[in-house]
Amino acid sequence: MLILQSIEALSKANIIDTQNRPVIVHASDLNFYYCKYHNPVGTAHKLFKEYLAASFLDSWKFNHSPFSLIKVLQEHIPLDLTIPKNRFDVPCFGLQKIENAFDLNKVTEDILANSKNKKVLKADVLKLAFFDIWTCNEDRHINNYNLLYKLVDGEYILYPIDHEACFNSQNFENGLFQITYEDSLIYSSFFSKLFKTNEFKNVATLENSKQSFYLCAQSCRNNINEYLQNIPAGWSLDLTERQN
Repeated sequence: MLILQSIEALSKANIIDTQNRPVIVHASDLNFYYCKYHNPVGTAHKLFKEYLAASFLDSWKFNHSPFSLIKVLQEHIPLDLTIPKNRFDVPCFGLQKIENAFDLNKVTEDILANSKNKKVLKADVLKLAFFDIWTCNEDRHINNYNLLYKLVDGEYILYPIDHEACFNSQNFENGLFQITYEDSLIYSSFFSKLFKTNEFKNVATLENSKQSFYLCAQSCRNNINEYLQNIPAGWSLDLTERQN
């Protein structure tokens, strides 16, 4: 993967007011990216999880924003940025900005739940629920969907974002454990508005879904070496350990 570079100075006005404070970066491919950066102490576990989960989205055939590794040049870091300069010593993980996309939440979920392409949305949401269980993502639930939506050619499209809480929010040294029902998308009001309970009583349908999702997971395993080849040395990861 080609590492992009910043092409203009960052601005504190473009820092997103969330827990991790990502910043918008104008990159050398002329696109804008929401960039997460690394605390220079230790291994870049969070950036690695963002990158790996974003790579998995292709194998699971999700709509997703393009992502890249982005090196913010020192001359583009103003003194008043309020993010320490050393956070940009190693490449950031950047998710390309999707124009005219909106956050899905409990206020806006009815728009999608009542849309004309509800059948397609249901398939994507069910698959995403399985994906989160498979990746042990603890941070997509009723209080935080981490989903964007956009109207494209008269139909709504979903884009999963923010995956640093995958693998139980751990640093890989600890074993994984299944996320709770309450921590899953299945527990959300959005899920209950899309699906009726009796839709999950058809054993054959569920088995077909499980088989399809198994093949998606297997595709991720088959491509893991390719994904790991793109990890920057500055993230200080033991790639041999990650392959196992």
